[in-house]
Amino acid sequence: MKKEVEQVIQAARELIQQRYQKDGHHFVVAAALLTYNGNLYTGLNLGTTQPSVAMCAETSAIARAVMAEEDMKIKLIAVARDKEAYLVSPCGRCREFIADYGDKNTLVVVPADNDKGYDVRKISDLLPVKYEKKCQ
Repeated sequence: MKKEVEQVIQAARELIQQRYQKDGHHFVVAAALLTYNGNLYTGLNLGTTQPSVAMCAETSAIARAVMAEEDMKIKLIAVARDKEAYLVSPCGRCREFIADYGDKNTLVVVPADNDKGYDVRKISDLLPVKYEKKCQ
């Protein structure tokens, strides 16, 4: 599992560096996810002049994975931001997306004050009471 964690962290960080070199953006977020099928997908945040319609990097990566794999489920995801590519925890909206396109065992890399600089948590720990639409 450690190799997979390092793989998604590195992919997110490389995408940020590519974006900075290409466009010189001042606020970049990148996400990398690994599916249970073993495929890696990345995504960037897409900002607009209207912040409420912007797209998070996690959503972008999930969309790419859904387009490529019919029965896609997220196994592991990491998110990094800014030129330094430091790890960040997904926002609440993205946690819902991750839970919807993963399962209760989907793993999320989160920043931590330890030797590695990160920890790995289940999405069910980060989103303990997931929204469920119930039809009557």
